[in-house]
Amino acid sequence: MAVCFERQQRTADQPMPTQDALRVPQMRRLVAARLRLCGLPELVEPLTLLTSELVTNALEHGDGPGVSLLLVCSNKTVRLTVADGSRESPRMRTPELDAESGRGLWIVESIASEYGGSWGVSPDCTKTWCALTAPAPKEPDV
Repeated sequence: MAVCFERQQRTADQPMPTQDALRVPQMRRLVAARLRLCGLPELVEPLTLLTSELVTNALEHGDGPGVSLLLVCSNKTVRLTVADGSRESPRMRTPELDAESGRGLWIVESIASEYGGSWGVSPDCTKTWCALTAPAPKEPDV
């Protein structure tokens, strides 16, 4: 599944436009629907959270004209890639304990690890991805 959308133009000191903020739950719903269609309901919760983190990061920190999301389901892994056109590598920060932001990539790393997966950034820094191990197919009830 591939989805692309344009971001609203803004300066770094402006808050995220409402139209962009609404893209985050839209992308979560699309990812959840696709995972259910692929027979992977066990991954809906972790991958919708990963979608939120990666799409939000792309909207907050990317500088390209748009954002794209690619979800690939195979029999061994599910890979989520979000591209934002930025050439600056995402950085994991160590936020203050009372900070309201700055934990996105820590969350991505934690969830990917919990589900036997990994995450990373493309060599050109324009894409951030995560891959989770797909659960083994269930035997049909007889």
